[in-house]
Amino acid sequence: MQLKLKRSQRAGGLMGGKVIFGLDARADLSADEQSLVKKYGLGKLVVYDSEARQKHQGAAYGHFDSAGSGPLVATGGSVARSLWSNARGLASAAMMALALRVTVDSLVAGQHIECKDLDELLGAEAAILDACKNLKAYLETALTFDGREEVVEF
Repeated sequence: MQLKLKRSQRAGGLMGGKVIFGLDARADLSADEQSLVKKYGLGKLVVYDSEARQKHQGAAYGHFDSAGSGPLVATGGSVARSLWSNARGLASAAMMALALRVTVDSLVAGQHIECKDLDELLGAEAAILDACKNLKAYLETALTFDGREEVVEF
């Protein structure tokens, strides 16, 4: 497996005074690795979730929890509060769906990531590197399911 990373930057914001950092990442898998990913269903494995996605996910869970934690006896105010919390939860879930999520499949296809600051870019890059190391370990382990016996001495 090879991971190809390419960093870039562009001007952003209304006046172009803000820098947007970019990272293009693509994993090249050998034919054997591709067949193992397909065989064991590793393509949907999440490699990276953006900070925005994590924030919206937390907000959605919080709204849905507050909608369900009201009193058991429904009053006009509690029903309205519950509906409002559910609506806010749905809005956060919709925003979460639009935020960046990188999977093994999307990384193999090639993924473009944009970040507002270097910390987020370096975090994304580190998460992708760690995920590729983990994927490599998964694939190496998958090769051992051929009936062989392993002896561990202590």
